[in-house]
Amino acid sequence: MPSPSPLTEDLQPGLMIVHGNRLEDLRDLLVAWLARTPLAPLEDELMLVQSNGIAQWLKLALARPHEAGGMGISAAVDMQLPGRFLWHAYRAVLGHEAVPADSPFDKSRLAWRLMRLLPAQLGDEAFAPLRNFLGEGHVDPARLFQLAQQVADLFDAYQVYRADWLEDWAHGRDVLRDPLGKALPLPATQRWQAQLWRALLRDVGAAQRDSHRAAVHRAFLARAAALEARPASLPRRIVVFGISSLPQQTLEALTALGRVCQVFLLVTNPCRHYWADIVEDRELLTTERRRHTAKPGAPATPPYEELHLHAN
Repeated sequence: MPSPSPLTEDLQPGLMIVHGNRLEDLRDLLVAWLARTPLAPLEDELMLVQSNGIAQWLKLALARPHEAGGMGISAAVDMQLPGRFLWHAYRAVLGHEAVPADSPFDKSRLAWRLMRLLPAQLGDEAFAPLRNFLGEGHVDPARLFQLAQQVADLFDAYQVYRADWLEDWAHGRDVLRDPLGKALPLPATQRWQAQLWRALLRDVGAAQRDSHRAAVHRAFLARAAALEARPASLPRRIVVFGISSLPQQTLEALTALGRVCQVFLLVTNPCRHYWADIVEDRELLTTERRRHTAKPGAPATPPYEELHLHAN
């Protein structure tokens, strides 16, 4: 185990990404790094994990004795889910006045707002699919609440994964953008989503219409690009442990914070090789069926040590 360094003030900002196919290996690397570059005695260590189970497992691993590969104690470790931390980072960079502690577009609040707004929208022809579900005439409150929860969950996901759709809908463009950015017309059966999003923006008012996660994230990236020093409420080090996939928003935010914080990503990856070098099965089939024969003496199948270049 490396001996602790007393130079806690020399913690350099930056973004480090380490891949591993065993959580135990990533854990041992993290323990070694924390021991080599410790924080100040009264400074909390921030770690982002994907579940409470991983958080508990990691705390127990850190508390193992030194001879067992641990640190002997697990204290002053703040385990958080990425979404919760990101909202704190938005407020730290943009200011508490610009970003509310609780957004009116949070899923739990959104469901109740939608339950109030939906009945007034059902007369519009675009809302025919919802009208068919809720029933003509009298609206069943149980069904309305169920629908409001499902739509709130949908809009919550759009704020993270489809911010470009919400931006178009807010400006009256009823389109869907594909991964390449090409705008496609919104199907008639789905136009109620764009109209309902605009109704939500009108309902929260001009002062709060940009307080949803997608808009706050854009403002955060613009402000973070100009940061010259770390805001006092942000930690000097951010550890992201054992998360195999993250939304693009989270990766963008962590990259931006790497300018002023030390961001350490330990990512689980089932393959020890570089995925972009792997040849797809379709390409192998094309090669196998080509008219020209292979060179004389070439093996029919690749050597074992090169199999990782050929699909799974």
